[in-house]
Amino acid sequence: MIKNNVLVITNKEDVTVDFVIEALKVNKINYYRFNTEDIGSNISISFDSAGYALFDHKKSKIIKINEFGSIYFRRPKLPPPMPGLTIGEQQFYLNEISTYLEGIYRNLSSNFWLNSVFDIRMIENKPYQIELARSIGFSVPSFCVSNNVNICNDFFRKHDFCIFKPLKVGLIEEPEGVGKVLYTTKVDSNFIEKIKTNGAMPIYLQQQVIKKCDIRVTLVGNKIFGAKILSQNSDISRVDWRRSDSMLAHEKVDIPSKLKDKCLRLCKLFNLNFAAIDFVLDNSDRFWFLEINPNGQWAWIESLLGYPISNEIAELLASGGKDDRTNH
Repeated sequence: MIKNNVLVITNKEDVTVDFVIEALKVNKINYYRFNTEDIGSNISISFDSAGYALFDHKKSKIIKINEFGSIYFRRPKLPPPMPGLTIGEQQFYLNEISTYLEGIYRNLSSNFWLNSVFDIRMIENKPYQIELARSIGFSVPSFCVSNNVNICNDFFRKHDFCIFKPLKVGLIEEPEGVGKVLYTTKVDSNFIEKIKTNGAMPIYLQQQVIKKCDIRVTLVGNKIFGAKILSQNSDISRVDWRRSDSMLAHEKVDIPSKLKDKCLRLCKLFNLNFAAIDFVLDNSDRFWFLEINPNGQWAWIESLLGYPISNEIAELLASGGKDDRTNH
């Protein structure tokens, strides 16, 4: 097998990617870790008739972008604010850097990605995910997205249990550095009354599935790793397991073949070579689709359950996706 050179696009604080870097080293796969917030400090950038290139000042090395056959796109960050600029100038400064990075992504668009930034952008929208999941045949809880209090109230009355979820990420960042997280939350009549104060913002309500546990499916290529998260063992994690202030018990779980096929079909629709898909398992052992994250975290699952996820990612990147391995 010809091993591709691998470009890893991320940031210095991305601990998850460290697992893949180690696997790349063990497998003797050539790689370069591009921490994008280093642009302007450790990294100089250029683009001319010879193509895109980086100069790594610490390594005294020129990195030619077109020499990479595979790209692992994780979580790039822009450089920190430049002192002395107005807010408008700062935005211009960051836009110029973003445009350069966008050029790199487009230049490499025909290469093997895990996953392409453009495919990630397409699938990240939760309402769109729900439409796709339903069309493929996943069981999806009843839902309502609206800023009309009457519509929300009607939905609330029709279901014994409802939850609120953010449409995108639930992180609220403040300039002062003190942010907060909006978790999935059980809805009551007081919450419905507060919708009147939300103005134009749509509210995402979902029928609450009374669950036995949470299920995380991690897909790498055509390999599927199932993890059962015992969220019902603690009151604080019953609605949203991420609320837990300690690590919940996890177990390996076999994913039914029909559900595997749907997961693979969903990913194939958007050329996803990696995905983290969340389900809940109800008391009748029915799997309910919640969402798909094309760039989700997985390192804690590897650490707890011993799944070789990082090695699978490294091998898939090295092969450029050219493998015919069967599912776990």
